[in-house]
Amino acid sequence: MKKLFIITVLFLCVAVGETAAQGMREIFINAPDSVFPLLTRINREDCVDFVDAGMRARVTNRLGGKSELLKITPVFMELKSSDYSTMQLRLLPFKGDTIIAVARTVCAEACDSRISFYKKSWEPASVSFVRPAVSDFFLSPDSAALYMPKCDIYLVKLSLSPADEALVAEYTMPEYMNEEDRAVVAPCLQPLRYRWQGGAYVRE
Repeated sequence: MKKLFIITVLFLCVAVGETAAQGMREIFINAPDSVFPLLTRINREDCVDFVDAGMRARVTNRLGGKSELLKITPVFMELKSSDYSTMQLRLLPFKGDTIIAVARTVCAEACDSRISFYKKSWEPASVSFVRPAVSDFFLSPDSAALYMPKCDIYLVKLSLSPADEALVAEYTMPEYMNEEDRAVVAPCLQPLRYRWQGGAYVRE
């Protein structure tokens, strides 16, 4: 009887673990088409199947281009939607529940991102992210005063971390600058790191 009880408990632990491990996979597969407009549900299922088989998770999307699932874990995923766009999703704790952070990035010469937050039902969550000012990226007020006039476009890449709940923001406008300006401005810039605290991203 005791042996049967132990086996039952172990089985339940494995089942719970498998359910948790499927969290991001289920979210990815069952998401509305509006979240992943280039991918059909079959595309998304194929991506997960390819990952399980140890294969490259690359599929032909609705527009005839290629999309690739680069990484998926129980709490994080990264998708290369097209040659110019990527998406990152991260599960975050929020008021005793879980929400989904979605960072969408488009890259030409430089990358620019937007981040949104959703409940697991894909309704908007009551969370917002205040994007940093350009001056925040400079290492010192002096360098900001000197080079801010060259930074006339607001382009910021946002990266969600697969390892923890951090968010990193990088000012990417120097990629559009000529070589001379980029050489003097880029060394004066720093990435900004945010930690998830109390249901919001707080700058470290």
